[in-house]
Amino acid sequence: MRRFIFTAISIAAATAANAHDWYEDKFDPQMKYKCCDGYDCRTIPRSSVRSRIDGGYTYLPHNFTIPRDRVQESPDDQYHICESTYVVTNQLYLRCFFAPRVKVSLLPPRAFATAQELMSVASHVRQ
Repeated sequence: MRRFIFTAISIAAATAANAHDWYEDKFDPQMKYKCCDGYDCRTIPRSSVRSRIDGGYTYLPHNFTIPRDRVQESPDDQYHICESTYVVTNQLYLRCFFAPRVKVSLLPPRAFATAQELMSVASHVRQ
């Protein structure tokens, strides 16, 4: 039984470590901070993030405004944040932010009629 418990704990620890490994070689694209020192990064719920019209995000719990040029693509379709605390002021600061890839349609929106549709309407009006 002890062997089973030890094995289960070892597997859980290895899985948690592997899940965290992808942060290790990441750096903030603007500030050049290393994202993680082993404990700074975590998955955050979608409900704690708001997208901004300028392409950036706001992380609601700490009201961090994250400009678009600091947003990196998440490998797992979830939001992740890496943050640390300044030693002197004990204030949180953003190290890195990862967002799911935005899925955008390749088709343009149909806000306006095509030229052919306009010509068709114009020819009916003239009659």
